[in-house]
Amino acid sequence: MSFENLSLYGLLAALVQLAIIVGTILRVILTRHPPGSAFAWILLTTILPYAGFALYLMFGERPIGRLRAKRLRETGQRWQHFSNHKLTPLGPLPRHLVPHRTFIRLTAKLAGMPLVTGSRVELKRTSNETLRAIEEDIRRAETSVDMAFYIFSVQGDVLRIVDALLDAVARGVRVRILVDDFGSRAFLRSAARRKMSDAGIEIASALPMRFLRFFGLQRADLRLHRKIVIVDNRIGYTGSFNMIDPAAYKDSGDVGHWVDAMVRVTGPGVLPLIAVWAFDWALQPDNDLSDFEDDYEQLMIPNCGEANVVCVPSGPYQTEDESLLLVLESIARAQSELTLTTPYFIPNEAVVCALKNAVLRGVDVKLIVPRRCDGALVNWAMRRYFDDLLLGGVKIYLYEAGMLHTKSISIDGEVAVFGTLNIDNRSMHLNFELMMAIFDTNFVTELDKLTDEYIANSSRLEAVRWRKRPLAERMKEGASYLLSPLL
Repeated sequence: MSFENLSLYGLLAALVQLAIIVGTILRVILTRHPPGSAFAWILLTTILPYAGFALYLMFGERPIGRLRAKRLRETGQRWQHFSNHKLTPLGPLPRHLVPHRTFIRLTAKLAGMPLVTGSRVELKRTSNETLRAIEEDIRRAETSVDMAFYIFSVQGDVLRIVDALLDAVARGVRVRILVDDFGSRAFLRSAARRKMSDAGIEIASALPMRFLRFFGLQRADLRLHRKIVIVDNRIGYTGSFNMIDPAAYKDSGDVGHWVDAMVRVTGPGVLPLIAVWAFDWALQPDNDLSDFEDDYEQLMIPNCGEANVVCVPSGPYQTEDESLLLVLESIARAQSELTLTTPYFIPNEAVVCALKNAVLRGVDVKLIVPRRCDGALVNWAMRRYFDDLLLGGVKIYLYEAGMLHTKSISIDGEVAVFGTLNIDNRSMHLNFELMMAIFDTNFVTELDKLTDEYIANSSRLEAVRWRKRPLAERMKEGASYLLSPLL
């Protein structure tokens, strides 16, 4: 090959590389990314053009896939019909809800779902309590059991749940399980899954990962992070609990047992959970839309309590940052007390400023996070935010008794925001999440007691001692912080 040909190939390669860099930069600029994320993608593509370009194709934006997008358009009209139905009594809000009317309006607008009154909500404080309650409800099921989980791991006490599901399907109950393709990959390939399918249990994988088919299709790391259980369309569960036995689950390393909480809902509050589950089931390419054709608002679910709830689902199919707006408004609502519990805390600057503003308003702000979470990079990036928060007066507690996985916000002892949302970029912008705004003082009181127990098993960070941590730790935090917009 002549020198002239080599020069020509070199020139072509340089032009291709330049086109990749310029094209990616223009795409990032024209696409609505947070500034930190946009800068990180531009920097990565400039330094490593080919690798950066490939990574941006797979992870840079939020396409849910052409087929799933088509399904989304088809389900949209049905969802709008449901969301426009007013489940609240006609007339003004009950007097005790009037102080929260703007928060209720905001959550309902974000959710595309109305406020639901007359429900009963029970806090399940531990994983064992949750497993026992779910098993009992399944064993009493008469018509249907529907589930959605990020992780489904058939070990330990989860075997009792599987036995209850097998018994249910044997007596004619329809059982459907939707699990995330990545989080439950071991289960989807297991003998337990085959046994359950052979018995008649319908099992579907959500958002299957196809790394070699991402062109024009689906971002590879979009995940179904919701946790939902519905029994007979009259009992519902949601919260942070994956279908695992913490004592038997070892896949997350040596961070200790996972510590979770769930809410059990009966009454009309189950209705939005049914709609969210049916939406997720219908959205998967291997299922049809028939389940989303039901007129859910016509289900006769009698009032059975005094709780009022708004379910707020979120995901990459939305154009706005619903989860971020929900968190910001929750912080802004606080007048006296605000407690946030989250396993992964990698906020944007808006959340940091909102927490500091709350302290300036005189609010007692507490943040509870695990001392060690199940991702080293996330763990270091999270700590980078502690300096500003401590300086701003936020009380930070590091949970010592395991992998604290509960996700909750308690506001003034009156309102709780509870569910699956972590305060990080992945949950805010990428994952399919579900939060429930709960207006029930009894539930909030129980949640506050639980967070007090978390605090009792935590060590409080002292600002003076924290600033004296070793330089090596600061360097790890800083390096991880630079990557935090991509986490």
